Amino acid sequence: MLKHKLAVLLVLAIILAPSFSFQRLDFRKGMYKNVCKDLKDDVLLYVIFVDNKHTAPWTEYDIQSTMDSIETAVEWLHGQARKNSVDVNIITDYYLGEEFSTIHKMLPEESVVKSVSTPNLKQGMLNMNKWADYITRKAGESFDLAGKEGIPEIKKPKNKERLIAYLRDKHKLESVALLLLVNNYYKDDISLPVNTMNSDDVEFAIVSFKYPSVIAHNFLHLFGAADLCESVYRKNTKNIQFAAGEFPDAIMQNVYAKNIDDLNISPFTKYLIGWTDTLESKYNELLYDKRKRFR
Repeated sequence: MLKHKLAVLLVLAIILAPSFSFQRLDFRKGMYKNVCKDLKDDVLLYVIFVDNKHTAPWTEYDIQSTMDSIETAVEWLHGQARKNSVDVNIITDYYLGEEFSTIHKMLPEESVVKSVSTPNLKQGMLNMNKWADYITRKAGESFDLAGKEGIPEIKKPKNKERLIAYLRDKHKLESVALLLLVNNYYKDDISLPVNTMNSDDVEFAIVSFKYPSVIAHNFLHLFGAADLCESVYRKNTKNIQFAAGEFPDAIMQNVYAKNIDDLNISPFTKYLIGWTDTLESKYNELLYDKRKRFR
């Protein structure tokens, strides 16, 4: 299965190749950006379970076991923070309807990888943002927003931005990590962070698998962490090989089906998520890769 995951990424690269050229990418542009700044203090991890006919249905058992995985990932992240003397308190919250009901919304294509690559990455990302806006709007419609005398009626969230604003106010914090989970446990697909390198739209992550390691990996993406393995965002072979030698057990490597307790947060990732202020010079080249520029 792991080999299949790598194959999916390579297929994505081939699909996208005719539609863009490359320019230099600096991963520091994802630091302190968007709705998830540095990974410190109170943070909300908000999860929405999404169903569609191309993925396995979210049964009550699937949802509960995935919630267990999320709590395992959070416990691991808290443990890593303590080891590094960083004060982090991750609060988890979920959208769930009655009797573990989910939100139904078809992906733009039959998989995440096809959705982000059809007809090219630029349009695919736009489509995924529209998909996410629909999901957050449906979640917002279910909220019971009690009004108060003399205060104008509070409007229910209509998109990702308004949902994040509502959750910030509800939980009295700034950083909200939004994860949209699809049940691809038995399929070859990818998980993907969206909007992490800009502030044009709210950042979020699409997570295809319920492994705690994959959940923690994508959570850290939202706080500025960069892939160390080959991915949509990491292509430089020399840097990939160097990172594999320096950080073989890092959470930002390909962690599909890996035991999270065998993993760690590398010095490179600690820098990007705001846990350290400096980076050893020998890791400077890992800050750069190739960025897709569309014709």
